[in-house]
Amino acid sequence: MIRKLLLLSTAGLMLLSGTMSAPATARSGTEEVKYYVTYSSDSGISGSSVGTALIKNGVSYLPANLVNSLGIEMKWDKTRTRASFSGWEKSFAVRLGSSTGVLDNVSVNTGGTPFLLQDELYLPAKFLVKALEGGTVRWDAKTRSLLANGLHMYRGHTETYKGTRYSVSLDTGDLYISTGKTDKRKLAHLGRGLDLVGFTFEDTPGGLTVLQVRNSYGEPHLYAEYFTYLLKNGALLRQAHTDFHSTFDEPALWSEGRLLMNDGQTLRLIEDGTGAVKETVDLPKLMGTSVTRDVYYNVEAFYSDVALIRPGDTAFLTAVDRSTGTQTLLYEQLPAADRKWILDQWDSMFPGDDLRYEGRSGNELTIRAYNLGLERKEKQFVYPLPTSQ
Repeated sequence: MIRKLLLLSTAGLMLLSGTMSAPATARSGTEEVKYYVTYSSDSGISGSSVGTALIKNGVSYLPANLVNSLGIEMKWDKTRTRASFSGWEKSFAVRLGSSTGVLDNVSVNTGGTPFLLQDELYLPAKFLVKALEGGTVRWDAKTRSLLANGLHMYRGHTETYKGTRYSVSLDTGDLYISTGKTDKRKLAHLGRGLDLVGFTFEDTPGGLTVLQVRNSYGEPHLYAEYFTYLLKNGALLRQAHTDFHSTFDEPALWSEGRLLMNDGQTLRLIEDGTGAVKETVDLPKLMGTSVTRDVYYNVEAFYSDVALIRPGDTAFLTAVDRSTGTQTLLYEQLPAADRKWILDQWDSMFPGDDLRYEGRSGNELTIRAYNLGLERKEKQFVYPLPTSQ
C-alpha cells in the first residue's frame, strides 16, 4: 500500500498564483516579506510551509517554528537565551544576539544574529535552510518572497526500556536498538508510511522481551498496524506484522502460555524462553476460505478449543470452534435491538461491531459491547461456549 500525504495550504496556492497581498513593512526596524518552502521525507510524505519572513539589516530571517512540521523539537535553556533543535540524526543550536551557532555538533557562523520578535524566534534564513539540508534560498522580486525547496524531514520516535534505547526513523522505517554508549544497531525495517508511532514492552516469564510497535496512519488515522518483535538479550528471534482498521482490537499476544505471532494469514504459537515454533495455524483454512483470498484475520483471543477472530472484510468478531470450524458472530448474541443498532451503524470507514473480548472463565467468554444506541451506552455480556467446545 502506498501512503502519501500532500500538504499544501491555501496561502501557498495564493503565493504560487501570484495573488498574495503586498507585504507590510517597518516593524521594530524590520521589513516583513513572505516565505514559501517545500519539504519532503524519504517515506514519500511531502508538504509546504508559507508565512511571514523578516529582513533585518540586509539579512533574511525565517521563523523557527517552521521546523514543527519536520519532526524537529525546539527547546530553550534555563536562561532562555540559547535554543536547541533536535530531530532524527539532526541537531543545531543558536544563541540570541550571537552569529555563532552549532550545526550537527560543529561550530558555524549563522550569517546573522537570531532574535525574538513578539515572542517568536527568527533564525537567519540561509543557516536554517542549510541546517535542514534544503536548496538555495532564492528571492522572488515579483512577490517579494523568500523561496527554498527540498528541506528534509527528521521524524523519529525513541523510548528507553530497562536501560535499552529503542528508536525508529519514521522516514526510513528502520528500527534501532542501543545500550549504554554503544553505537546503535539496526534491529528491523518497518517499511514506509509511519505516522503516529508508539512502543509497548513486555517481559515474559521465560526471559524474553516482546516489543510491539503500533503505527496509526491514514486520515483520520483509519488504520493501525502492529509490528511484533520477540527478543532475547537484545537479539531478534521472531517478528510478525498485521495491518487492520483502527476499529479492530489489539492482536492477542498470548495463548495458554505460548506467544502468538500473526501475519494476518498464518498464526505461529511460540514457546516462551526458546522462541521455537510449536504450532502453525492456517487462518484462512480455519475460517473455511481459500489461502488465495485477499482477506487478513486479526486474532483477538486464541485457545486450544476456540479462537476469537475478526476478518478484515466483515470486521465482525467471530468465535470459531477449532475442532469443527463452527463460527458464531458474537454480535448476534446480543439482544435484537442492540444487534440491529450495530448493523444499522456499520460504516465502511470505521467497520466493526464495537465488541471487545475481556476474558474467559471456564466455559464462558466475557464480551463488552460499546456505543450501543443513541446514548452510546456499553454493555457486558457472557457468551457460553457450546458443549462441543
